[in-house]
Order: sequence, then structure tokens, then C-alpha cells
Amino acid sequence: MDQLKKWIEDSLKGEYEYEAYIESTEKLLVETSRESLENLSKSKEVGLGIRVLKDFKQGFAYTTDLSWTAVSNCVKRAVESLELTPKDDGFVLNKGEFKGQLQADYDQEGLSLSVEDKVELLINLERLAKDLDRRIVGTRKTSLKEFKVEVHCFNSHGLEYSYTTTYFSCLTSALATENGEEAISYEYRSSRYLKDIDFEEMAKDVVFKATAQLGAVSYETKVIPVVFFRESAVSLLEAFSPMFLGDALVKNKTLLKGKEGQAIASPLLTVIDDGTLKGGVGTLELDAEGIPSKKNIVIEKGIFKGFLHSVYTAVKCNAKPTGNSVRHGYKSLPTSGIRNLYIERGNHTLEDLLKAYEEVFLILDLMGLHTVDPISGDFSLGASGIIYKNGKKEKAVKGVVIGGNILELLKNLVGVGEDLRMYGHVGSPSLLVEAITVGG
Repeated sequence: MDQLKKWIEDSLKGEYEYEAYIESTEKLLVETSRESLENLSKSKEVGLGIRVLKDFKQGFAYTTDLSWTAVSNCVKRAVESLELTPKDDGFVLNKGEFKGQLQADYDQEGLSLSVEDKVELLINLERLAKDLDRRIVGTRKTSLKEFKVEVHCFNSHGLEYSYTTTYFSCLTSALATENGEEAISYEYRSSRYLKDIDFEEMAKDVVFKATAQLGAVSYETKVIPVVFFRESAVSLLEAFSPMFLGDALVKNKTLLKGKEGQAIASPLLTVIDDGTLKGGVGTLELDAEGIPSKKNIVIEKGIFKGFLHSVYTAVKCNAKPTGNSVRHGYKSLPTSGIRNLYIERGNHTLEDLLKAYEEVFLILDLMGLHTVDPISGDFSLGASGIIYKNGKKEKAVKGVVIGGNILELLKNLVGVGEDLRMYGHVGSPSLLVEAITVGG
């Protein structure tokens, strides 16, 4: 890295501030179907992203060639793009002076497991699902993705950090059949350590969701209490998470603008984003710009506490960075983002929530999440799940639509489950909402 730093500094001749971000990613993909290997691929990608700053102007370029000529040309392109960029007082670099190796979760054991053993893990997951219920006839596809990521970042103010980490994710499906009808469901888990992926729980959840939706019928339009099963609650939280970000505030694209310190949800709701969460997929000592990570309370007992900021959005909003700068690879600039965002667990079992009212709709799957509007808070989503009467399953329903506004939904929250699970970098327990319009 010393050579790379020298090349960059020689190219800039001390006339610009700069930040260099080098990332190397090794990826393994294993896919099985019908208890046999379907696809296996390996890849490796290395790249450099560099941003240069001068007089509150910023330029950016990237390259996958780390030779002297390519790096020099990359720096040149970054400078050229700076000249075309309007001034913005938010274009500043972190002047922190951390220098060293970060302590990051790294699963050597998981990486060392043979491909054959990883294939067997997935096949066993398929078999386990079929063993749990005779109505499960197979899976569409089961996949395991493995990443080994090495990052080195430094800037002209002396900040320099590096780390190596691992990341594993597994996706499976279950196809259920009965009396000529079919239903399919999916389940996802991820972790820094392969051993921390609970394949048995994945099988149980995917089988429950697939079999529960056999024989599903349509449903009349009515206002009804709804339980969002933890995975559907996560999907909703993730879809609306941009409203918590500094970038959305700067762009005036969040309905939470001006609501700091106000009650926006039920007192039962606490939402946390924690870059220091033990075992979290988004956990690291520093964020992508070298700001120390921290535990940020976004909503505390219904009160909105504040936005999640990068260096840029903190400057623009006259706030302090919250350790929420993220990068989506060397090809992108740092931006505000979530680290490990989750709803704090409550003390109710799922059974408690389902028995809370005479009739309750348990939502297992949501569709159309890309259509939600974090600016207005409005949503209209396809849903499927189960109608419970007095705590007992009455019928499965599909093809229904739930609609409303996210803040109204959060204010109508009357029960929080104890079953918190993290799905990637977002987590939630099951949630009981007193009333939502369900349309047939």
C-alpha cells in the first residue's frame, strides 16, 4: 500500500486532499436443487476508488488495474470530474488520525470447509425440510454465498485503516403440495460465521410458511388486527429505513424531517442501529469514513431521536457523524446507511400475539416492497398469510392488499414479540398492529 500511496500523492503533487479505498473480494457461490449440485462458481475482484477534494469541490473515479499507469490515469479522471462539480460545503474528509488494523469477524473455519461439505450442508437443509412435513416435495433452489473481503482505506489527513472479514448468506425454498394445490416460500439467513447460520431453524420457518399457505383463498375487505411475522416485519422496516438517513434529510425526502423529539410511534417501539452489535453483519470498529462506530437509538419508546449521518450529511445538517457512513464497494462514494438496524424485542410469544384479538391476520409474505414511499410514508402491498380465530388457524389467505401509512402503523403497534431475528443487517421480532385495512 505504501507504493500505491506514493503513486497517488505523486500524481496529485500536494494540490488536493484525497481518500483512497481499495477492496478485494473473493466470492464462492454454491447452488443445489433436488438434492444435487446445480451451480458452482468462484470469482475475485480487486479495485481502487479515489476521491479528490479542493475548495469544497469533489471528484471521484475508480479502476480495477492497480498498475502505476492505471492509478495515475484514475487520479487524473477524478481531478477532471472535480472541475465539473459545483462547490458544496459538505465535501470534506474525516480528519481522524486512526491508523492500524481493525478487529473484524473472520471465519477461517468456514472458509476452510471443503466445497463438497458445503454442498452437503445445502442438501441436508433440503432433506431436513422434507423430513419435517410430508407435504414438502422439494425446493426450487438452495444457495450459499461466501465472501472474503479485504479493505484498505487511507486519506491525506493521516487516517488509515484496514481489515479482513468474511460473510456468509444462505437462501432456501420449500415447495408444498396437497390435494393438487401448491405453495412455495423462501427463507434467508446471513452471518459473519458459517456456523452461526441456523439451518435447522431455517428449515422449520420455510416449512411453516409454505405449508401454512396451502389451500389459500381470497379475503373480504375489512379493518383487522395484523401480526407481521418477524421476517415480514423486517421487510417493512428495511423498505422504510431510508427515512432514517441523513441523505434523505439533506434531499428533503423523508417524512421525519422536523420530528426529532416527537412521538411518532407507539411507546412499545424502540428502533436501534448499532455498528458495534456483537456478531452483526454490519459491525466494525469504524464506519466507511473512519468515524468510530456506535449504538444509535433511532426511536426510543415511540420518540424519534434523530437521523443517521455520514460526514457529508452531518456537515449539511449541522450535526455530528453517527458512524453511519457505508460504501457499497470501491465503485461507489460513501453515503449514509444503516449498519445493524433492528426493532428491540418485546416479551410476548408469537402465540400471545395471535390470541390477542378474536380475529387476527398473520402476514407471512409481503410483495411490492419496492413501491413504498419513504417520503410520504404511504404503502400498498400484496400480502399472504393466515387468519386466526381465537388463537387457532381458520384459513390461509392470499392475493390480499394491505395499505396505509407507516407512521399510522407504528402508532397502532400494540404488541412486540420476543422472537427477534436478524436477517442480514436488519432485524425484528413479530409485531402486532391493532388495525390495518386489508383488501380482497
